[in-house]
Amino acid sequence: MPSENNANGAVIHEKGKKNGKGKHRKSLGWIIGVVVLILISATFILPTTVFSSTPKIRFGSYNGKDIVLEASYDNYFFNQLNTLSAAYQMNAQNMMQIYYQAFYQTVLQTALQEMADEAGISVSNRMLSQGLMQSGAYRAEDGSFDLETYNAASTVDKDYLMDQIRANIPSQMVYQDLTSVKTSNAEMEFVSSLSSTPRTFQYITVDYSSYPDEEAVAFVNADPAPFTAMELSVITLPSESEAAEAALRIQNGEATFEETAAESSTDSYASGNGSMGSVMYHNLASILVDSAEADTVFATAEGSLTEPIQGYSGWMVFRADSVPALADLSDADVLDDVKRYISANDSETMDIFLSAEADAIYAEAAVDFEGAADAHGLAITEVGASSYNPAYSSFILDFAGNDPEGLLYNAASSDPDFYSSLFTAEEGTVMAPESTGTSYIIARTGAEATPNQTMLSYLNMMYPSYAPIVAGQDIEQSILSSESFEDNFLTTYFSKIMGVSAQ
Repeated sequence: MPSENNANGAVIHEKGKKNGKGKHRKSLGWIIGVVVLILISATFILPTTVFSSTPKIRFGSYNGKDIVLEASYDNYFFNQLNTLSAAYQMNAQNMMQIYYQAFYQTVLQTALQEMADEAGISVSNRMLSQGLMQSGAYRAEDGSFDLETYNAASTVDKDYLMDQIRANIPSQMVYQDLTSVKTSNAEMEFVSSLSSTPRTFQYITVDYSSYPDEEAVAFVNADPAPFTAMELSVITLPSESEAAEAALRIQNGEATFEETAAESSTDSYASGNGSMGSVMYHNLASILVDSAEADTVFATAEGSLTEPIQGYSGWMVFRADSVPALADLSDADVLDDVKRYISANDSETMDIFLSAEADAIYAEAAVDFEGAADAHGLAITEVGASSYNPAYSSFILDFAGNDPEGLLYNAASSDPDFYSSLFTAEEGTVMAPESTGTSYIIARTGAEATPNQTMLSYLNMMYPSYAPIVAGQDIEQSILSSESFEDNFLTTYFSKIMGVSAQ
């Protein structure tokens, strides 16, 4: 029997993923995340020595002003890097993201500060005092400003903090002014009207699972190597040295493989004492940084351990629990894995079949939609009441939250003509097959539906507070897309921070 390794780390090509680039809107989570980053600039910390050896590094510029990282108390980039590092406990996994967030914040700060300078904004002593009290640097247990803690702090620390506050206030004032959006009743009514005439949909999915079993078996017989399988167990640890040490303890009899896996392994197999079950060669190769290392694993003698091998989730020590053998092609799960492999690795062969199959099913579905799905053993996906949203507005209740499989949403996002036809066709129209990723869908239009009043009420309630966030997003996007912005972050990060040559 095949294992459930596909759900535990192997790279699986999901149906419904788009091949091409479609339009992408920013999610509410992304927008709120941006605002959180803006607010981080108001969270001050005292100087640290985390980056005390940082040389002066230029990452780009905005309107002729260099975006520079330098180990200096008055360098905004440096201070943001310290703040974010402390807040998110920087490590190898999040290091690049933290550097980028610090860079991103510095670009916004530079642009906003320029606006503040043009507006002639100055910082009064009263502003400084309010900023100090709101900074959270000298707080009592109840969160209020504590004068005793402030007086006990060193002059250097207090001066450093005041410099940070003084540098941030003008740009924060500009940002707050630009995002102070008031919402009129007419605007609220317009936003509500955008989702006032939704309609429902249904669709049948034709994907790799429809590929004939006998064709899948023939594919394996022509090239059996990727479908050779063996029983494996694994221990995954963060570093090569930790993995090697664990393997040595097991080999010396100081601990069993099962105990080590259950107590120390960081992967999902730990709960089963490290057992992966039967793993096919191609699935194993997909979780290793160097896919050729799968040869090493499959050459391991039964009962023996491998040296640590780097996987995408950490350093892995495998134990061979059987000898390799061709996977059981009489098993439905194995055949399903083979078909998925063909879809991902021989898409042309799969698409020739699926295109013809979708056309045949469409001919039947145009006459009897439910009967066609039933005759071919295919499920019908129900899509809740959705409104037309070609501009990807965050305030329209479209496919995004109503399409459980996401395939109609993907297809509509990739093909504007198809998207439009879904909402202009008569009720009950069965649409011709539409490709989406490696699958095809056959959609049927439903009737106009009553809008989801709960969701509309939620939008109406949230819109006044959400509108300023969108205004902030517009400001940030205009800055980052400006011709005045020179972005050299990636090349600089890899060459100067990671020491990776561009050659």
